Amino acid sequence: MKVLVFGATGRVGAAVIEQAAAAGHSVTAFVRNPQKLANLPAGVAIAVGDVYKPETIDSAMAAGFDAVIVAVGADPLKPSTLVTDSARAIVVAAKKSGIKRYIGITGTAEMPKQTFFGKLATAILRLTPVGNAARDHDGAFDAVCESGLNWTLAGCPYIKDGETRGVYKTSMVFRGGYRIIHPGDVAHFLVGQLMDDQHFNQVVGIWY
Repeated sequence: MKVLVFGATGRVGAAVIEQAAAAGHSVTAFVRNPQKLANLPAGVAIAVGDVYKPETIDSAMAAGFDAVIVAVGADPLKPSTLVTDSARAIVVAAKKSGIKRYIGITGTAEMPKQTFFGKLATAILRLTPVGNAARDHDGAFDAVCESGLNWTLAGCPYIKDGETRGVYKTSMVFRGGYRIIHPGDVAHFLVGQLMDDQHFNQVVGIWY
């Protein structure tokens, strides 16, 4: 498939590019500064742009893509609207260009199905500095849900640096507790969704 990757210079985005290319997909990385992309796999193209400049997204998507993978992130401890703003801009551009598949990242806080302890954990999280990230993802989640696209979001807990395992748990329900996932395994799930339609319009929790 032809896929356009946003957040390509981040931990998850870089892993998405590597794994998608290895799986035989035609990959384009959307970046503000191409100098931040090092050791790209052979055949990966670059589209220079900025999510705050909609015309650059339109220009990138004009090449024609089957899907977008959105791995945009911001400092989770600081107030930001980057994730929300990015999702909104990408959704608008995707609909204009005819792209119907949106694959991205959200948090466990946005998982619709939560047990009592899951809801308690989420409520506590929202009272901490990490609540800044949850609020940013809230806006992105709303934009994606209302998009009319065929979307799938990985409901991620703390994304901790570590080796890609290739094995992790998936769940439609967040039950609370301290959970982690490594960047490479988030990427593994996202790339896998390119050829999988069983999770359309769902948030799937992923953790060890």
